[in-house]
Amino acid sequence: MKRAVFPIIAILFTLPGLAQADSAYGSLQSVHEKNTVLKDLRKICTPQGSPSDEVWEKTIMADSRNQQHIREAILAIQRSHQDNYWEALSKVECPDI
Repeated sequence: MKRAVFPIIAILFTLPGLAQADSAYGSLQSVHEKNTVLKDLRKICTPQGSPSDEVWEKTIMADSRNQQHIREAILAIQRSHQDNYWEALSKVECPDI
């Protein structure tokens, strides 16, 4: 009985570590997807001058409707729906910079 308990306890301690490792990858993937969307939006909107990435992101994300369309674009990336991706990006209102 004791021999069976130790492997079970060891498994219970290692599972949370595996979940955390997966979430770290997930957050990196999310950052990559967001950067892809912002880069493509820069091509579509072509801001005047060359605002920094941080200024560009804050400006484009200031509108709640844009936030929703960007979330839709990220979801389309995750689901590999290229047409839905470009449709979501086309709905984003380009800010005046």
